[in-house]
Amino acid sequence: MMLTLLISGPKQPGNDIDVYLEPLIDDLKSLWDEIRGVYDAHNGEYFTLRAALMWTINDFPAYGNLSGCVVKGYKACPICGDDTPSHRLKNGHKICYIGHRKWLPINHPYRRQRAAFMGNLNMARLPSH
Repeated sequence: MMLTLLISGPKQPGNDIDVYLEPLIDDLKSLWDEIRGVYDAHNGEYFTLRAALMWTINDFPAYGNLSGCVVKGYKACPICGDDTPSHRLKNGHKICYIGHRKWLPINHPYRRQRAAFMGNLNMARLPSH
C-alpha cells in the first residue's frame, strides 16, 4: 500500500490533477503489463508481479475530477445520472436534491412526510438493474 499524494486547500490543482497523477498512471501501466522475474525470498522462487489501483479516498469535488463524472448542477448524482431528482430553489437560486428518499426502505417514515419534502409523497421504487 502506498499513499501517492495528498493535496488539499485552496491551491489544489482541480482539473489539472492529471499532471500530478501522470507518474502514478505510468507506474501502474508498467506494473499491470507484468514484471517477470520477481524473487519471492520466502518461497525461494520467481513469480510474475502485477499491480492495480484498488480505490481512492477523496472528497466529492475530487471524485468528479478523478472519475470524469459531473458533480455539479442538475445531474450531480453519479449514481442516478440523468435521473437525478433535482430542484432549483426560487429565492436562493441554488439546486437541491430532494428525491433520494427512494433509497430508503419502502416503509420508512420519511417517505410519507409531505410537509418536509415540498408536499410530495415519495413511494418510488428503486430501479432494477
